[in-house]
Amino acid sequence: MSVSRSTKSTLADVAAAAGVSRSTASRALNDSPRISEATKERIRKIARDINFVPNARGRALAVGRSETIAMLVTEPLDELFSDPTYGAFLGGITEELSESEYLPVLLQASSEHERERVVRHFERFSFDAVIDISPYRGSDLLEVLRDLAIPTVLCGQLEGHPYRDVFSTVYSDDVEGAELAARALVERGREHCVAILGPKDNPAVSDRIRGYTNVLGRGLSADRVVCTGWSASDGFIAMRRMLERDIPIDGVLAGSDRIASGVLEALRDHGLAVPDDVSVIGFDDHPIAEKVTPRLTTIRQPLQLEGAMAADIALNMIRGDKPTTTVLHMELIERDSV
Repeated sequence: MSVSRSTKSTLADVAAAAGVSRSTASRALNDSPRISEATKERIRKIARDINFVPNARGRALAVGRSETIAMLVTEPLDELFSDPTYGAFLGGITEELSESEYLPVLLQASSEHERERVVRHFERFSFDAVIDISPYRGSDLLEVLRDLAIPTVLCGQLEGHPYRDVFSTVYSDDVEGAELAARALVERGREHCVAILGPKDNPAVSDRIRGYTNVLGRGLSADRVVCTGWSASDGFIAMRRMLERDIPIDGVLAGSDRIASGVLEALRDHGLAVPDDVSVIGFDDHPIAEKVTPRLTTIRQPLQLEGAMAADIALNMIRGDKPTTTVLHMELIERDSV
């Protein structure tokens, strides 16, 4: 049988050229263990020779998988694109999946309409696994994923581990990171510290407060802790209000590098020098930490690695592995702001 290289062949063409049934050709092309390796290789070669391109929907039916992994985001899009944390997660996931047959799909679920659409896709089993990069929001979606038994990996810790042994979890130890930051200020001789953190409902925030107070004790009283947003403007406004209270401040523990960049600006406007008058420590070690003046001492999270590990764990869960919990360590990166 002769088929032009300029036209696409069908599965029936492959089967006819190989002298086998369509079901045998399909099994061979989908790597069925019921077909010998020699037959698989012969049929694959014929498929290549006659320009056969598998139909994605047909392949999904044949192998019982969609060969897609959803990267679930419950934050609004503006936060997704402004916070480098999410970019690092997504970069790690997509890089890890780049050499697999699995296609990563960004699944936005911040509005009610988006969440309803996402639930419909979950119920259709449109994805073989889900990686949630903002699991502290959208608990209703997590309940749906649990009820449907869809392999799921959480990039982040939920307080109390409510889905232990149900979902896999990969996260960096925020308590450990916060302790490293607070200890650095103590070693610098700072005695009047304040903490400016992200939203109070984020589990990372409560963990970081716990880590700071583990080291500073009563030196970090509740009136010296402010919860705000993650941006530079949030940090600037919170720091300015702290300074207006006219309380002694010689150290600032910032919940993100973006917050810290706003803190630096507020201190500069107030006539205070960093680090001579006030020491500042950020969190994350995003590129902004190297670009601000002075360069920011910060806590490095292995975010890219976290995303890559989440993707690898998702692949293993698709193959039948049980849920796991993986905790990564943080590192103090010393620069000029302490």
